[in-house]
Amino acid sequence: TITEYFWDLDVGLEVVAYAGTGQEETATLLTRSSKSEIMTTTDKSPFPDTVIAPPMEVSLTHLLGLLESVTFSPTFAIDREHSDTHTPRRNADITSIEEQFCKIANWCRQVGSYINSLSRVGAVGMPSLDMAAINADTILSPVFPMFEDREDQAIEHPGAPPEQAELGLVSKLRNDDRDPTTSKLLLTADVNSLLDEERKSLSRKMDELVEVFPNAEDTRAIFSSFEAQLCVVLLHAADIQSQHLGAINYIEEMLGAQLIAAIGKVVTPDDFSEYLRFHNNKLFKPEYAPQPCSYAIRRTEHHSPQGQISIERKPDSGDSIAEPIPTIVNHSQASCEMKVQLSASTEISFGGDRFVHGFLCHKFSRQPKPRFNFVARARQFSSFIVLLGKISGPQSFDPTYGMIVRNKDEFELPLDLETIPTPKEFKDAIQSLSPEQREFCQAFRSMQLESTLFGVVVIQIKPQLEKLLKLAPDGLAKEIDLTEKLMELFIKYQIPSDLLAFEEGPEEISERDPRRLEAVKHHVGEMFAMINAEKDRELAEREQEAEHALQSARMAQYSQQLTVNSYAPTNAMDCLMDCESFSMPQSSSWAQSASIPLPTSAAPMNNTQTTSPAPESAPVSYTHLRAHETPEHLVCRLLLEKKKKKKTKQS
Repeated sequence: TITEYFWDLDVGLEVVAYAGTGQEETATLLTRSSKSEIMTTTDKSPFPDTVIAPPMEVSLTHLLGLLESVTFSPTFAIDREHSDTHTPRRNADITSIEEQFCKIANWCRQVGSYINSLSRVGAVGMPSLDMAAINADTILSPVFPMFEDREDQAIEHPGAPPEQAELGLVSKLRNDDRDPTTSKLLLTADVNSLLDEERKSLSRKMDELVEVFPNAEDTRAIFSSFEAQLCVVLLHAADIQSQHLGAINYIEEMLGAQLIAAIGKVVTPDDFSEYLRFHNNKLFKPEYAPQPCSYAIRRTEHHSPQGQISIERKPDSGDSIAEPIPTIVNHSQASCEMKVQLSASTEISFGGDRFVHGFLCHKFSRQPKPRFNFVARARQFSSFIVLLGKISGPQSFDPTYGMIVRNKDEFELPLDLETIPTPKEFKDAIQSLSPEQREFCQAFRSMQLESTLFGVVVIQIKPQLEKLLKLAPDGLAKEIDLTEKLMELFIKYQIPSDLLAFEEGPEEISERDPRRLEAVKHHVGEMFAMINAEKDRELAEREQEAEHALQSARMAQYSQQLTVNSYAPTNAMDCLMDCESFSMPQSSSWAQSASIPLPTSAAPMNNTQTTSPAPESAPVSYTHLRAHETPEHLVCRLLLEKKKKKKTKQS
């Protein structure tokens, strides 16, 4: 026996509109309620007693604000003079209305999904539903990216005559004040024709749904033609939003294709930088024109370059070679020395030429961040020091990286650029903060502004070595071997400079006197002689250690072999044969000069009779073999001692 349970299900649906945030005064746009009966085979209710679904809301304020208050004609336009207006797609007006359309489309999909869920509730006595009929494929979406060139055409109907706007889902546009002979947009009459076709296709779809689904007046139907028509209208509204976005993107792509056709290629940031270099050459005077950020490292104009430093930008695409960035340069002599704190006991001061660079970086939207590298290259037998860091004050430099570039080295360091907010953005961002938070943000921004100045310091090594060793200027210019040895002593061996510098004596020597250079060479030679002697001593110690390790390994090897193959020889001759079975190194001095005294005669031994060695054959003593002990001879000694002890016990 199957027991059937019947339940009454009441469903109510309303679409209302209200002004502002309050819902006291609402306007009901659509409403329907149904009361049906459902059947189950259990006594458990399929639904709770009362369910109040949360309201699904969407704001129409921005969209309705685009309609004229009297005629309700659309007044949307793109502000071409705004600084944020770049293209028909990339501007604040299109972005704002697209955000509104997206919200409405999401609301339509959300409501449609909820209404579709009602179709899965089977009411007693109601036919099955054809849900495939709920679609908006046959409804015209009157949104097209169309323009019309009417210069050579006669204007037969410039616009539709003014008439009262019709009420319904689709309305008509009134005449505007556009000149039809100059405007490329569709005429108002053509737009109204599209709207009429949309209204007709929508009406045909509504009539089709009435035939497929139960009548809306039948209160027993939970999902009737009313719900079906509402779902189709919501789908059509979402399609219009998608069509509108596609039309805007099509116009954007069309303009982009025209620009590419006019130029002949897709413009990249690298191409734009090349155009700016071409433009700046015409705009600036030669003394003010941007220069490549690349410098040769040399002492004076009369000296050959020792290397090169530059800041290069890698191309975003293609196989183009990285080139130095163009910068606006201000060159001046140092009015005061700057200081660099290397450690607690070392501080250096430097002056010389100073270059202040300004660089304007161009970046397209949706383009990756540009890549910059600091590059330092040195020539053969040349060297210099490079420090990279931040200028923290008028007389202080905080190095972050440092390296010695020498002998054809090529150093490349990626530079990571960070963007801080503009003054206006910073001011707008801190307006709503508390006084304490605002004070902290201002202090932190002050630190950012004072410590974001990137700096590079180049120190030439040869001039500093000449001052350090008390040599004449250019004293090491052609002393390549001496310079390389000095670099090795300072960098590799950490030799103090006072051990190599020229020492002033009681006799005054001029700065250009060659004896200064000879004294330095002599100190360097003595230092290398001492280093080589120390190397030889360490090498001899290592060889002795290796020889000792080798002998120990051999001794361990023969001891292990003795343990595996050990046996008791019956006489001294057997012991000698056993000793000869081991390999002796031919280079051993003991094998050539020493000998082991052996017994002159020996007799076999058994359990009943023992034979003592002859008087003339002295036993082999431990002390005798100790003086000539090697891994091979130690085995022989052990065998002979074992033979002696066994004979003593038997006697």
